[in-house]
Amino acid sequence: MPTLTFKVSPEEARVIRAKARAEKSTVSAFLRTRVLDAKPAPARRRVIKRHPVSGLLYDATDAGGPVVTPEQIRAALADFP
Repeated sequence: MPTLTFKVSPEEARVIRAKARAEKSTVSAFLRTRVLDAKPAPARRRVIKRHPVSGLLYDATDAGGPVVTPEQIRAALADFP
């Protein structure tokens, strides 16, 4: 990922960090939303459930998240010993 840098005075740096903290965000995320006029993605509540047969925990978060296809699973397991 490319890195962009710019110079600010110590006072400007304090202001930027304070504004990022007020939004409960990192400085990078704060600047990215300001420069790109992007709204941060809404936080999703993670739901962890236990599979009734295997007893393993799995992520059962609602729609909107990434979906893993059977082809992706097969590809990931192809290199598994």
